[in-house]
Amino acid sequence: MYTERFTQATESREAIGAKAENLIKMKKLGLPVPDGFVISRHSFLHFVKVNELDLQSGTIQTEITQASIPEDLLTNLTSAFLEMREKYTALAVRSSSGAEDLEQASFAGQYETYLNVRTEEEFLSRVKECWASCFEARVLQYSKTIEEQVDALNMGVVVQGLIHSDVSGVIFSQDPVTCNSDHILINASYGLGEAVVSGIVTPDAFVVKRDGRKIEKIIGSKELKIIAGAAGTEELETTKAERDAYCLDEAMISRLLELTLEVERHYQHPVDLEFGIQDQEIYLLQARPITTVIQAEESIPDARKEFMLERADEEEFWFLMDSRFPDPISPLFASIVTQPFYQGMAKASEELKEPMGSTQMKVHNGYYYGKQIRFKTEPEQLFKENEKLMAELYPELTNRMYDIVHDHLMPIYRHLDEETSKPFTAAKAKRGLEELAGFFKEVYYWHFIIVLPHASMNMKMEKMFQRLLGSEPSRDLYQSMAGIMNKSLESDRLLWQLSMKARKEPQLLHAIMNSDEGNVSQALSTFGKGKDFLDRVEKFVHEYGYRCLKSHDFMGETWVENNGHVLEIIKNFIKNGYDFDKEFEAAVMARNRIHQNFLTSIEDPSEREVFEKCYQMTLDAAVITDDHHFYIDAMFDAKARLYLLKVGELLVQQGVLDDAEDIWFLYKDEIISILDAPRSLMDTVLERKRQYDLQGKIKTPAYFGKPTEEEQAFVEMVFGSLAEDKENTANTMKGISASAGVCEGKVKVISGMHEASKFKKGDILVCKSTTPVWTSFFQDAIAIIADTGGMLSHSAIIAREYRIPAVLGTKIGTERLKDGDQVIVDGNTGTVTIIDA
Repeated sequence: MYTERFTQATESREAIGAKAENLIKMKKLGLPVPDGFVISRHSFLHFVKVNELDLQSGTIQTEITQASIPEDLLTNLTSAFLEMREKYTALAVRSSSGAEDLEQASFAGQYETYLNVRTEEEFLSRVKECWASCFEARVLQYSKTIEEQVDALNMGVVVQGLIHSDVSGVIFSQDPVTCNSDHILINASYGLGEAVVSGIVTPDAFVVKRDGRKIEKIIGSKELKIIAGAAGTEELETTKAERDAYCLDEAMISRLLELTLEVERHYQHPVDLEFGIQDQEIYLLQARPITTVIQAEESIPDARKEFMLERADEEEFWFLMDSRFPDPISPLFASIVTQPFYQGMAKASEELKEPMGSTQMKVHNGYYYGKQIRFKTEPEQLFKENEKLMAELYPELTNRMYDIVHDHLMPIYRHLDEETSKPFTAAKAKRGLEELAGFFKEVYYWHFIIVLPHASMNMKMEKMFQRLLGSEPSRDLYQSMAGIMNKSLESDRLLWQLSMKARKEPQLLHAIMNSDEGNVSQALSTFGKGKDFLDRVEKFVHEYGYRCLKSHDFMGETWVENNGHVLEIIKNFIKNGYDFDKEFEAAVMARNRIHQNFLTSIEDPSEREVFEKCYQMTLDAAVITDDHHFYIDAMFDAKARLYLLKVGELLVQQGVLDDAEDIWFLYKDEIISILDAPRSLMDTVLERKRQYDLQGKIKTPAYFGKPTEEEQAFVEMVFGSLAEDKENTANTMKGISASAGVCEGKVKVISGMHEASKFKKGDILVCKSTTPVWTSFFQDAIAIIADTGGMLSHSAIIAREYRIPAVLGTKIGTERLKDGDQVIVDGNTGTVTIIDA
């Protein structure tokens, strides 16, 4: 028997694959599954035998698609297809492997799905393409990690009536990221489900408790929808009304919840469902186990409890630290850095008698959450002691920072460089991981010894500014501190100078401007002046290139590893005609003008003298924000990354990983353990990558517990608002007025340097936050809108240096806005107005 209807088929994973088995099971249970049939593994084996195909052939995919279907099999397939077409206007054809959708590992997205299949010819072609997809390199790599062999891949094909979904989506019966068994997560958008499953739209998200209570709903941008066309599928842009409304109402959410709980009761484990809704009827299109939840049901290992937020912690007030860490962090970064970061901060805070105490950090949903830890000393006593200490430190904050960098940090970096250059053994790698944690504790102790007095200095200046010039916006105070050279601007200027050199040399200019991204270095290496230019670039990279493309993590290349990133910035300087010296001089003149206005506005000579003394100290210390990031946050992470990549290479040699970069998805305790008894961890890595991807898409709670008034005031002063502004409307967003000016334009939503090519001169930059490696964006942007950030954030400083409007701390900019939206950015009032979405 080559085909079997769902209602009559045997539930045999070996014969029909796991996807078909799940659909048949649900259909027999009376659940709302569209009718269909399954083409068994026997059909595939018969096809292979008659055509004498060699499954080990390097061209097996092409051979499968070009081979003829045997007559007896062809008759059976055609008959089943025509019978199903009498019931449905179109069909869906999907692969169904014996390994797919298992409890051990989900192969979601690894095989093929074809929608809106209408003709016999297309149907037979899609069946062969499903068979061929079994031999995709990505599938073979994935299957290898769970010890599946090519010959044992049990490839069935599911043929099912196509539901012309008005709304579709996915449901997780337990939160796959937090593993919270009481939370059910629904992601939904308009049209066929491929838009949600493939991640090409930002869906609406609904978090529901099992008792039906709604915890949270987050409107997605729902940029487009996929519908069945005359042939195949089409992508249509959604209407403004569709984007502005939730695609599911309360009644439909309740029905989906009931159906999900029913499926979970049958399966006896957490499930991941795909659904479609046509004419208010719900249809289940797929079911699979949530593998991340099944594996995570065991308790958190003791080695990770110190940095992972547990259920018991959620009763206390923990706040999302997205203003400092806006993106999910990797498991390795979390396990190496979290505790040393807190320990270093706590030690520095105690020594400096910091009245606010310190902030303990733990990881939840891949994001950092913080909790204020107060010292036992009476606050009033701490304030007095801290004030005395700070008064002694203020005059020399900048020189003190450079002394610390030279005397305490550079020796650590030189040691890491030396160790990175030597051969790695398992014993050395284990010692190095422990040593690295110790270095992070020391480095972050010095980090806070530097930044806490600087923050105190700024607060003192702000209070004086408000007292003497209360009618002036505090934004002007920080605008008056632009035009001061720091390491970020210094590196930008050097790259601009290199671009000016290239402009004057026709051969250099041609090689740079006519080479595709990633090929500039190759083009320059073919002639003498090009080689000399590359030498200059390498010299620059050696001094300024220790920075990761992804800030506050080990993931993301450094400039040291790939000078192509630097060459693209030089290329952009040439393209946009930016004149660094002219713009910097204008920033200096603006600073002096604002400063002079301050002095003129203070009538009392003695008050003016006090203000000027404090101002000059604050101005001298203005470089600390960027320079401490350059020497500590960026440089140490980059040095640690290069060291850890050597450990990753060792794990590749041992057969633990396929790629050294996969090390970021392991925890430190796992690496130490596996070095003693190597075995493949690629299945773990692949699941963690899937989980990491989910973390980037799912909105995590702004906080847990309930803050006291004092706790909320602390968070909002140091880290920014806990929620979006209450004055927001459908067409406006409020944030912090961080850089003056008003402009109108189209937005580009950017998540990282990998999207630099889509950003054009004259665009408005919309992002979670910026980092110093985003130089190309700053040259071209006419304004910045960021989810996070305050007056002294990098986004604010760079906006003031480049003299463009900036509205920061909107909390929702990247959610509300999409590429091409026309907006007005008012940096004077901290308002973004959406004109045309």
